[in-house]
Amino acid sequence: MPTLYRDYRPQKFSDILGQNHLKITLQNEIAQDKIGQAYLFCGPRAVGKTSMARVLAQTVNCEKRKNGESEPCGKCNTCLAIQKGSFMDVMEIDAASNTGVDNVRDNIISSARLAPSSGKMRVYIIDEVHMLSISAFNALLKIIEEPPQHVLFILCTTEVHKVPATIISRCQRFDFKRISPAEIVKKLSFIASQEKIEIDRIVLDDIARQSGGHLRDAESILGQVLAIGSKKISVEEAGLVLPHHHNQEAIALIEALAKKNAGAAVTLINQLADSGVNFKSFIAEVLLMLRKIMLQSAQPGLAEKLGLDFGEQVEIQISRLASEYGLDNCLLALRRFLNLSQERPVDLAQLPLEIAVVELCLDSEQKINQNHSYKNLTQITKSISSNKSEEVIEKNSATPIKASADSKNFSESKVMDKTDSVSIAPNLSASEISERWPEVLVKIKKHNHSLSFVLQNSEPQDLCDGVLSLRFRYKFHRDRILDSSIRSLMESSLADVFGGKVSIDAILDESRSVEAPILEDSDLPVVEHNHKKEGSTAKSLDDGVLGSLLATFGGEAV
Repeated sequence: MPTLYRDYRPQKFSDILGQNHLKITLQNEIAQDKIGQAYLFCGPRAVGKTSMARVLAQTVNCEKRKNGESEPCGKCNTCLAIQKGSFMDVMEIDAASNTGVDNVRDNIISSARLAPSSGKMRVYIIDEVHMLSISAFNALLKIIEEPPQHVLFILCTTEVHKVPATIISRCQRFDFKRISPAEIVKKLSFIASQEKIEIDRIVLDDIARQSGGHLRDAESILGQVLAIGSKKISVEEAGLVLPHHHNQEAIALIEALAKKNAGAAVTLINQLADSGVNFKSFIAEVLLMLRKIMLQSAQPGLAEKLGLDFGEQVEIQISRLASEYGLDNCLLALRRFLNLSQERPVDLAQLPLEIAVVELCLDSEQKINQNHSYKNLTQITKSISSNKSEEVIEKNSATPIKASADSKNFSESKVMDKTDSVSIAPNLSASEISERWPEVLVKIKKHNHSLSFVLQNSEPQDLCDGVLSLRFRYKFHRDRILDSSIRSLMESSLADVFGGKVSIDAILDESRSVEAPILEDSDLPVVEHNHKKEGSTAKSLDDGVLGSLLATFGGEAV
């Protein structure tokens, strides 16, 4: 297998993929003859840190480079010797193999005092510098701080957090980034043309995506593909070497979700199961696609800034899906598949995925409405009935409904009022009301603190045809809610929360209702003196009528 990453290693700044923000800075320093004494190249693996260090070493020692130029000639004896690794004044040290302080003293400190033998500068490239011991860093610290004029240090690391701050502060730090798939495809196409082999563009896109932004990985995979030996490599031939990724199947599944076609989605899943697909990996593919759609829908161009590029053909399909699927549906699917990826596998591997896609196809609209309808309905209600809201409040304030023992007449009167309104709140069950009830209490508390406490002791029932039934245990709680000013405040707050006009039906629960008790000596609980624990008296006072008062109004028995 050819070692493409060595055969096609960059020899000039222009050959280095990406990292334009770093190349411009270094080239300006070289052109202005303001080269630093120590550089720290940090970032992910296989993105060009060591290659950039070698090009920098070659540039500062190039015999034919003129003033104002920033590229090495690549043809002089010095450049050729550095390319071959035989130039004595450029020392590349592997810190992982030379971690001790003795190696630093012998290989760096002692030789740094000597003048260059044949070049202009003596360059030390220390790869994986974070592997040095603390004593080695301390020994290196002084010479990096005040090196001789003819010495240049270039430190490379993938774990900059392990490098002492004292070392970092004495270096010019350059942070490398992962290379975009488009740039990797361009380099792979160049290598294939130099090798005189024709490769399908889909194969190159797949290699670039699998590399994860690491050029050396992409070149290694390409070397495996070229080892097939054909002068023209198709997708089928490359599939013998490359692990198959299901981009098109993931896009087809998302397209079925966008069209709410549960049958097509389930059929696709079973076809994947018959072909022996690992569903955990497939779900990860779907999540990547959905993430791309989410970012593209949230802000155009954001995904490209984050390096999410799946190749030209896939990008066209993703752009089309982003416009069809919608951000709300995409977020809902992302949460569902993210939860699915964390579930344990079952005997029937495709079943959890089938359940997920059927839920998304059949129930996505209901779930989205459940999450977002209240806010939207509130906005619609305000825009439609903004001119009528004051009339509703005045009407309710001017004609309060007096409490009566017959709650049926009260409910019928509220239904009649409801028919006069343009928009009423949607019907909700008691469980749905309970989920939203804390929001009601917060709104009420802003205007009337004690009323919030009263509502905490009520039991909201179903909201049907704009009428919300509230059950109360105490009559004086029910009577307070029926007060005209309190009723107006309540209905206004409920309209904001539930997105439409809401009337109140205050019901006294006859099975549990009690009048406000008047305590006498006979009502107090008997405290037995044969209890030896200190908390026994307080516990006994919490029972009976006094306990009910404490539960209703708060406080403690003293």
